[in-house]
Amino acid sequence: MIKTLKNIRKLDNAKLLVVSSDLEVKKSLEEDLDNYFREVSFVSNNKDALILANQNNYDLVIIDTLCEGLSFKDFCFELVEVAQTLPKIIISAEDDSDDIVTAVNCNAYTFISKPLRLQDLKLAIIMCLNQTKRGDKVEFQGGIYFDEYRDQFFKPGGAAIDFTRLEKGFLKLLIARRGEITDYDTIKEVVWKGKNMSIYTMRNIVNKIRQKTYYEIIKNHSNKGYVIDETGMKRF
Repeated sequence: MIKTLKNIRKLDNAKLLVVSSDLEVKKSLEEDLDNYFREVSFVSNNKDALILANQNNYDLVIIDTLCEGLSFKDFCFELVEVAQTLPKIIISAEDDSDDIVTAVNCNAYTFISKPLRLQDLKLAIIMCLNQTKRGDKVEFQGGIYFDEYRDQFFKPGGAAIDFTRLEKGFLKLLIARRGEITDYDTIKEVVWKGKNMSIYTMRNIVNKIRQKTYYEIIKNHSNKGYVIDETGMKRF
């Protein structure tokens, strides 16, 4: 039990979205989960949940099959469209076979029956976040973020940014050296593994990264090197 409580407290940097029109669920989770997580957002209409999921970087969504708005099935598949990597836990008052199939098809982590046992739900959250390796992220302007555990850059809502190996390696190096100017020789040695490359090749990589994110993400210091944009950068 002590180990479990210790692990729960480690989740105080996680952001949860709870989608339910069940007032009892809202009341019990509001009282309990707020003590453990950095942010817990509650919505009763799943259409509102789609907007929030598209605009924020949540670590997990808890979905009650009892919701206002879209049908449970339609909501789940629309959620996958706007936040394809967002882990999901489903809760329901009924063991409806169609809902279970929907949960499986949208890659939900688990399906929990109501009435909820809060300890079971918290343990499911811990297991889900551990297995999806969420929680150690660096966020930039506009909601773009780098998940260090998953070694991937994402847009707001969870869509992966399609960087090449060189583009990703370039950004990761600047993040690791944030606050410092990274000179051209260091970039060549780390990103290109010491292989021959021209300054024009490096500039081309920088331009492609800017096109896929935003222009100011990489700043050039003439004849010195590059530095990552730290405006609004935060780790969580």
